Amino acid sequence: ASGSDASVSGGFTNTASGPNASVSGGFTNTASGPNASSVTGGVHNTASGQYASVSGGAYNIASGTIASVSGGGNGNIAGGNVADTSYSSILGGVSQNTGSDYQSIPALP
Repeated sequence: ASGSDASVSGGFTNTASGPNASVSGGFTNTASGPNASSVTGGVHNTASGQYASVSGGAYNIASGTIASVSGGGNGNIAGGNVADTSYSSILGGVSQNTGSDYQSIPALP
């Protein structure tokens, strides 16, 4: 944990580099966004937006402001979900991307 007041709890090769960022468990997850970005579990997930979060899954990215991804994704970067718009959320699934602010995408098979 290299960010100011950042924390890493458990897991393996996780990184919390943003101020007040946190990573809890999982493998090779990164919380690098400004102001309390967080990743909880999963594999190769990234929260790089301000107040962004990823909860589990694999290869998911939350890069928008207050964006979130809740699980989903699969074993490679092409299968991950990307919430890159403000106030957006993806509730699982595979290879989904937000296209506009305030968008919520359900988990699709």
